[in-house]
Amino acid sequence: MATGYYTIQDSKRLFANEVELMRFLKTLLIQDYKIYEMQNDQGTLVPYHAHAFSETIFVLEGMVRLIIEEDIVDIHPGQIVTISPFAIHLAAFPKEGGARFYMLFSERGKENLFQAQDS
Repeated sequence: MATGYYTIQDSKRLFANEVELMRFLKTLLIQDYKIYEMQNDQGTLVPYHAHAFSETIFVLEGMVRLIIEEDIVDIHPGQIVTISPFAIHLAAFPKEGGARFYMLFSERGKENLFQAQDS
């Protein structure tokens, strides 16, 4: 799914296996990307905000509910969402157990990490 504010992709379409994913993440670290492994508990809310760069979230466990501009989007394990620069969004974690996920940011910003692979 793609809109002007975000894209959602399936990691299985992008990476053949977990080893390939880990190699990709290692490459990003070398290229000055910031990668954070996050764990948010059920009921946690990250208030509305925006960035001058794209934000990519890769859900490992649980579910992340995002409101991006006016769309409500649930992201499940194996799904990757890239939020466009300046898109106003919030994150909530409504399911029992919360969610574990990677957040990826580029200091250079404004890049969709998976655009080339999705073509």
